[in-house]
Amino acid sequence: MSKIQSNMLNKGALLLKRFYSESESKMQKVQDSKLRNGLLWCVVVLICFSAILLLNYLTPIISDDFAYLFIYGENIRINSLADILQSQINHYYMWGGRSVVHFIAQVLLLIPPLAADVLNSLAYVVYIFLIYYHIKGNAKSSLKLFVLINLAVWFMQPVFGDTILWITGAANYLWGTVLILLFLLPYRLYQGRKFSMLEQFIFSVLLFAFGVLAGWTNENTAGAMILIVLFFYSYYRSVRWKIPVWSVCGLIGAVFGYMVMILAPGNFERAGTSDLNLYLVVYRLFNCALTFFYYCGPLILTCGVVYVLYYHFYKGERNSHLILSIIYSTAAIAAILAMVLSPTFPRRALFGVVTFLIIGMGTLFYNLDFRNSFLRQIRSAIIIIGLCSFIFTYYLAAKEINRFKGIVTYREAEIEKAKNSGASLCVFERYDGNVYIHGEDPFSEELMTRYYGIKIRLKNPD
Repeated sequence: MSKIQSNMLNKGALLLKRFYSESESKMQKVQDSKLRNGLLWCVVVLICFSAILLLNYLTPIISDDFAYLFIYGENIRINSLADILQSQINHYYMWGGRSVVHFIAQVLLLIPPLAADVLNSLAYVVYIFLIYYHIKGNAKSSLKLFVLINLAVWFMQPVFGDTILWITGAANYLWGTVLILLFLLPYRLYQGRKFSMLEQFIFSVLLFAFGVLAGWTNENTAGAMILIVLFFYSYYRSVRWKIPVWSVCGLIGAVFGYMVMILAPGNFERAGTSDLNLYLVVYRLFNCALTFFYYCGPLILTCGVVYVLYYHFYKGERNSHLILSIIYSTAAIAAILAMVLSPTFPRRALFGVVTFLIIGMGTLFYNLDFRNSFLRQIRSAIIIIGLCSFIFTYYLAAKEINRFKGIVTYREAEIEKAKNSGASLCVFERYDGNVYIHGEDPFSEELMTRYYGIKIRLKNPD
């Protein structure tokens, strides 16, 4: 290497170091000012909400959305809450027990599309804040942590579109996980304080009711939620905290809601008479592990790196943070193992798994000793590189979703022309989807035919 190149590298390194020092100093001044820090929080949250709202606005109805626009099992469009209740009764006996989340899906499909987009975007922001509070607990606020959580969800969730933007998928996974994290938050924030009789009564009633709703959401994630509550009991005992009455009432409600979901007659109708033998169990275990490692490889590696950093750089009392991290991480693994009981393991079923792993990993990362300049530089580098990567991938996501929105607009115009001309069939190319938008399933033809009132055939792309 020549002296000129060496001098240029040294100057570049000094420039980066100066930029980092000055930006860190300015960020610290902003954080020290409560007014400026509050304004910065508002700006970041508004950007987060607006970014998701745009993607929600661009995402059209697709696949199962067409089914839940009708009373389940009947050829009648949903027009009221009474219709939705009837639909969920039918659904419970004919298909499955996820009544709470499918009720939410049908409400979102009933109201005006823009209102549904706004509500779904708000649910996403609430979801991010819930992860944030599960990670930090009662510690001081951190805007950097909030940004990192957004980046982790964007890059680590295997099918962002299926679970956050697609209405039926969002109701099942985003909204269901919001209910689960809300239910678990009192357990996470509890610090052993005593409650009055009135507080115990109020909290017990609320936690029981909320436990029923949270347990009645999603099979593998709600099961992991119940396991987390049991782990919290063990944690409380280890630090000599009394297990409060309201927490027990919440657990009873969660188990009750979970059993109502699992024992739905529709589950047994759909399952048929297949027996679960040893060979099938081993095969499904392998399939679960394969799905997890294939789609969550980067997250698993990131978790490993965080554990190493925590082991080498954390100098305080490790027990509490490490135990909390293990609680959420173990629950994530349990949610994967629960899929052994399911004949398939769709990628979107990893949503709760990834959520719990982000909380487990984030708990350790947040509690690293950031007085160490090396750790601060790592955090800043992750945020800067992550935001740059987000901008480009967000552009690609919005572009692809908008392309499909254009396809749907074209289809509807062609369907209208075909109906006016007396045609009986419309043929379109099937859309396969990607990470940011759900594809069209084999049964989409039948659902679209009923919705549009003309025979629809979807051919595979050439």
